[in-house]
Amino acid sequence: MRNTDITIVGAGSAGLTLALLLAPLNLNIVVLEQGKAPDISPVNYQRVSALNLASKRLLSHLGAWPAIAKTAAAYQDMQVWDSDSFAKIAFNAETEQVEALGWICDNEQIRQALYQQLKQHNNVSCQFNCVINSLVQSDREVLINFNQQQLLLSRLVVGADGINSLVRKAAQLPQMHSHYNQHALVATIKTELPHQATARQVFLPGGPLALLPLADPHLCSIVWSVPSADVPAKLALAENEFNQALSAASQSVLGVLSLQSPVRNFELQMRYASQWLEQRIVLVADAAHSVHPLAGQGMNLGLMDVAALAQLIEQQLQAGKDITELRMLRQYERWRKAEAVNLIAAMEAFNRTFSNKNPLLKLIRAIGMNTVDKAPWLKKQIMAAALGNSGDLPELAKP
Repeated sequence: MRNTDITIVGAGSAGLTLALLLAPLNLNIVVLEQGKAPDISPVNYQRVSALNLASKRLLSHLGAWPAIAKTAAAYQDMQVWDSDSFAKIAFNAETEQVEALGWICDNEQIRQALYQQLKQHNNVSCQFNCVINSLVQSDREVLINFNQQQLLLSRLVVGADGINSLVRKAAQLPQMHSHYNQHALVATIKTELPHQATARQVFLPGGPLALLPLADPHLCSIVWSVPSADVPAKLALAENEFNQALSAASQSVLGVLSLQSPVRNFELQMRYASQWLEQRIVLVADAAHSVHPLAGQGMNLGLMDVAALAQLIEQQLQAGKDITELRMLRQYERWRKAEAVNLIAAMEAFNRTFSNKNPLLKLIRAIGMNTVDKAPWLKKQIMAAALGNSGDLPELAKP
C-alpha cells in the first residue's frame, strides 16, 4: 500500500495543469489516468480548444506555453452574425490593445506540453492505463483500489476525470443536466478563401456554426451545433453533399468549404454538479461542469478551477494548515461555482435567444447586437471577460 498527499484522477489538460501547479509545493502527488500517456506526435486538430489570455498567462508560468504556441493559431479578429437577421458584431485585437483575441490549440498538444514539464518533477508520479476499481473515504484519507490489486491511501482526491467522472459518481455528488437537443459536428476543413486569422460564428436556426482558424491560412476547425433529430441525415451525406451543406450554412463567407478529416459528433449537454466536494474528494473542470461550446470558454473555465484550487492549497501550506481543511475546500467551491454558474447562465440565455424564431425577438436581438457593436465601452467589457482580463481570477491568471 502506498501513501500520498494528493491524488489527481484524470490526466487531461486540467489534471496535468493542477499537478504542475502543485509540484513545487513538495507534496507527494499521484496522477491516475485510464488512457495512455501523452506522446510526442504530429498535430492533427481532432479536438481543439480556444485559449484566452488568462489561460496563456497560466500556461506560460508553468513553462508549457512555448511548446503549445508552436502549433497554436492566434486569431486577431472575431466576427459573429445571425443568419436570420441583420444582427452582427465584430471584435479586433488591435482595438482591444491585446496581442491576440485567443489561440486555437490542439488539445493533445496541450497535454503533451504539460506532461513534458511534469516529468521534471520527481515528487509527481503518473500512472497511465489505470482502472480504478473503488474509492472509499474515511475521516483521515481516501482508499483507492486500482488495477485490481494496487492500493493507494490519499489525503485528498481531486476528480479531474471529465464529464463522465468516476470520482463524482463514487462520491455520490449530485449533478444537474439539461439537454440542448443538439449535437456538435466537429471536423477540420479546407477553405477556398484564406481565413485571415479570424474566428467566425454564424447563428443558424438549428444552432451556431463556428469556423476556427488554424495555423494554415486555408484550414479551419468547425464546431457545427445541429439539432439532434437532424444528425443522422447530416452524417449520411456523401462528402460532396456535406461540403455543399456546410458551405451554404457558412453563407460562403470563406468560399467553398471541403472536409479534410472525418466528421465526429458529440451530444451537447449542460452538466453542473450541485455539490463539488465530499469530505476529502473535490471536483474540478468538466467533472464539475460543462457548457455549450458556442463561446469557446470550456477549457478556460476548467484551467481557472485548478489554478484557484492550487492557489488555496499553497496558502494553506504557507499558513501551516491542513490541505484538506473543509473551510478551504468550501472556499474553493464557492469561488468557482459562482464563475461556472455565471457562464452557464449566459450560454443558456444566448443559445435560447438565437434559436428562437419569433420575428419580434429576432428584431430585438438584431437591434441589441448592433447597438453593442457600436458601443465601444460595452464591447470592451464583454471582451475583457472573454479574454480573461476581468472577473475573480486566480493570481497566476491575472493581467
